[in-house]
Order: sequence, then C-alpha cells, then structure tokens
Amino acid sequence: MEQEIEKKQRRRKKKAAPNTRVVFVLVGAVLLIYLGVMVIGAFSDTPETTAAVHVTVNDSFTADGWFFRDEIPVTGSSSSSVRHIAYSGERVQKDAALAVVYSDEESLALSREIEPLQNRISLLDAALQTASESSDSTNLDQSITLAIQQLASQAKEGTGTALANSANSLRTLSLRNASDELDSFAIQTEQDALAAELSALEQQLAGRTTELTAPTSGYYSEVVDGYENVLTLEEMDSLTLARFRDLTENPEQVDSGQMLGKMIEGFTWYLAAEIPKEQADRLSQGQSLRVSFTQASMETPVTVYSVIQERGSDTALLIMEGTEFNSELVSMRNQPIEIILATYSGLKVPKEAVRIVSSTDSSGNTTQQIGVYIVSGGIQKFKIISEPLFETEDYYVVEQSATNVDMLVEQDQIIVRGRNLQNNMVVR
Repeated sequence: MEQEIEKKQRRRKKKAAPNTRVVFVLVGAVLLIYLGVMVIGAFSDTPETTAAVHVTVNDSFTADGWFFRDEIPVTGSSSSSVRHIAYSGERVQKDAALAVVYSDEESLALSREIEPLQNRISLLDAALQTASESSDSTNLDQSITLAIQQLASQAKEGTGTALANSANSLRTLSLRNASDELDSFAIQTEQDALAAELSALEQQLAGRTTELTAPTSGYYSEVVDGYENVLTLEEMDSLTLARFRDLTENPEQVDSGQMLGKMIEGFTWYLAAEIPKEQADRLSQGQSLRVSFTQASMETPVTVYSVIQERGSDTALLIMEGTEFNSELVSMRNQPIEIILATYSGLKVPKEAVRIVSSTDSSGNTTQQIGVYIVSGGIQKFKIISEPLFETEDYYVVEQSATNVDMLVEQDQIIVRGRNLQNNMVVR
C-alpha cells in the first residue's frame, strides 16, 4: 500500500516538473530583456528631447455653479397659440409687450397673415416719402454701409428687437437710394389695396387676442425652472453651506403650461459654487476672476462677492458677481464652470529637464543658474530659464526672453533624459 502511494506522488512530481520549468524559463527571459534594455540605455549617448513650445494655461479650478437672481415669473399660456414679441436676453421696460396670446389656432393664423401686410404697407409708406425727396448720394451710401455693419453686429449678438429695427432702417435707406426710379401713383394704389385687406383681417381678429406685458423692467427669459422664488437675492445674503445645498436640491413645482417666461430684475447676477477650502483660501472679496461656462463655450468677467467658510469644513461657498447679460446667460441656472484666477503664457518646460548648474569665475565667486540642456546642431548647450510664471504637476511655464541669447527660446530641443550633460559637448 505504501509503495503505491509513493508511486502516485512520484508521478505527480513528474507532471508538475514541466510546468515549473516553463515558469522559470519565462521569468529568466523577462529578466534578460530588462537587463538588455538597461545596458543599452546605459551605454547610449543619444538624449531624449522635446521641443520648447509656447503655451497658454489657466490657473483655475472647476465647480458647479448656481445662479441667484431676483426673478418674476410671467403667467400666461405657453401653448402654440402664442407669438413672442420680446426675445430671451433682451432688456425691456415695464409694461412693454412680451407676447400676444391668441384664443385659438385660427386667430394665430390670421395674425400671421396680418404681419407681412403691415410690413409691406410700412415699406410702401417709406417709398412714398422718399419718392419726393432728394438725397445726397454720398451720405446715403455711407449710411447704408453703417446700417449693414450694425445689422451684422446685432445678428452676432442675437439682439432680436434691435435686429428687426435695424433691418427696417436698412430697407428704408435702400428705398431712398432708389427714389428716382419709384412710381408714386403705382405705390399709392398698391398701398390702398393692402390697407383695405389689413382692415378686414383686423376686424376678424378683434377680441380674440390678449397681450402679455412685462411686470417690471429687466431682462426677459423664456425659461422657467422652479427656482425663481428659491434662489433669490434675499436668500443669498444669509446663506450657509447647509442652506445652499438644501435650496439647490428643492425647486418649486411649476405648471410650465401656464408660464410664458420670467423677468430678471436689475443689472447684476450672482453665481454661487461650493469649492474646496484650499481654493477658497486663495480668494478675497472684490478679487477679479473669469468664469468659463464649459457647456456653453463662453467666458465672462466676475468679481468675488463673498467667500463663506465654516469651521471644520473642508469646503467653502464662493459667491461671484457679474453684469454681462445675453440670451444664453439669462436661460442658465445650474452650470459646470471653470473659475479662472489668472492666465499665463510662456514656454513649457518639463520638470525632469530642469538642472541647477554651478559656475566659478576668475575671482573664485560661485554662482548657480537654473536652466535646461538643449541639443543644437549636434551639440549640447545649457540655456537659462527665468523664474517660473506657473507650475503644474509635470511642467513649468517660463517667460521667453526676446534679447538674451543664453535663455531658452521657442522650438529649442530640450533634453529630457541624457547622460554626461555638459555645455558645448558634442552629441554622438
């Protein structure tokens, strides 16, 4: 019995032996490859280099921003039977028309017939007026050029009402330019026919519309999100971290079908964000910053309104103040943001490439210079770098000198790794 057990154990050892040998062979091969690479690297004089490139970097950090504003919801049906007069981001006066609500789809269709008639009649009025006027062609051409430039600028900014007014002005100027070719009798005949058609349509529409007006002066936004009576300036003045978290997590329930939009009062908005304590320690009231709204791809200047820090907390509440308004900003509530303290431009220098070199002059005075070695024309050269403008985990941003030839310049080939680094040494 014992002999059989010994035989089985010997057979198991024989089966295991080939597997063990394979493992040893693989480990040995890996060690040989590693040692080979190390030996080749040790005896190679060819340095590893990277180009000195010009970069622009932000000293910044990210956060989640929430807008606090004084806002008044505009009540009114947001159905398809509404024609907006004001545009999001547009500043309007109190009692100015924001929209017209129609009783049904038929009345809305009638209004769509009326608007082009009114535009055509207005155009004919301008034509009749200019037909009897003489205009200075030089001044008129200049006015048309300026009107086109203004129209292009307003189209870029998205200012709706101003854009429509500029378009009407340009149309009138164009008519004045062609006044010599206008037939006053034909224009008057067409205008009378259109006026009769307009009067008939207006009679059909009478009593079937309601005009919604601005309850206060301010900026109009079509977006209602339930935070209008939650994230207010009154709440902002007594915020704590706990209160901020509670407010941002609990919007009011709103009936979007009964809301046409909202009016934003004042010329200022506030943006609050919970940030790490170490970032809060770098900020002070009145400090100028920039905020980049990463999803909207836009940037705006702000100032620090307040920094709220609480004992024992590893975060703080930053409140920023801004004055810039546009159609995107007035529609925002919660946005991922980049808070930019400063921006630096200079040469990017890897940290591992930086060396401190000591030199002794004829008088025996020793000085130390901070710099990097570069390869130029097959020769190693030592280039001085200035005090870093900005530092990241992996590299410095340094200023480039326009006059000192001993300093690093753009596209210099910086030696990141190399052996026997010496000034004016030939690289083999």
